[in-house]
Amino acid sequence: MGHLEELNSIARKVAFVMLLLCIFWSFTANQVVSMWLEIVPLPTGPNNENLSVYGPFDWIQMRWSVVILLSMLTMLPMVSILTYKFAKPGLFPRERNWLIAVLILTTTVVPFSIIVIWAFGIPALFDFTRISGTPEGILVRYDAASIFSLGLGVTWVLVVWSITTIVLSLSRIFGMVSSGKTRFRNRLLAISSGIILLTLPVEYDGLKLLIAIMMAFLADVISQSAPVKMTLWDPNVNIDSTT
Repeated sequence: MGHLEELNSIARKVAFVMLLLCIFWSFTANQVVSMWLEIVPLPTGPNNENLSVYGPFDWIQMRWSVVILLSMLTMLPMVSILTYKFAKPGLFPRERNWLIAVLILTTTVVPFSIIVIWAFGIPALFDFTRISGTPEGILVRYDAASIFSLGLGVTWVLVVWSITTIVLSLSRIFGMVSSGKTRFRNRLLAISSGIILLTLPVEYDGLKLLIAIMMAFLADVISQSAPVKMTLWDPNVNIDSTT
């Protein structure tokens, strides 16, 4: 019961901070969207007249997707600290070191990856599709909500893939290997694939299963290349003296 009460306290703190951050970012979401559209290499016209929102709720969904993404990005350090404090009493020293490494890397790599994706990756993708050509004699208009949904989908896939790869790779480095396989490997890959299947936008319908399988496969293959730096550790034998 004590653990459940502590977890409930953490959840309430996270929810409260998330609410405050959503309120804060809601006032700047429009400016963030406008700034990003300026770097997208699509022929939207001088005043974005070729950019449209075809449904009244699409803009609301797009705007709050940006707000939630920015809020989660801002809240990552706090979540990492609270997660470590909650898990620390029940971990062996090697597990604590592994958790610290995972949290530090995810807190730094994930925000950096998101910035790179939105600033360079997605504009490059749109530039590639634009070069591929458009129908002659037909005015091309772009759905702003769909553009952002595509961007959010790419972001979410890469974030889940990054976290999965980091966790599996560090597990091997810290010697958390059993029978030649990383501990909790199958469960983590199943959870990551399920998250992709459930959360990708409708623009990815028909590709969700393929994307989930490829994400899990690449994360597993890349993590297998990580060397086992420390001696294999048996969690059933409390002889871990790593500091």
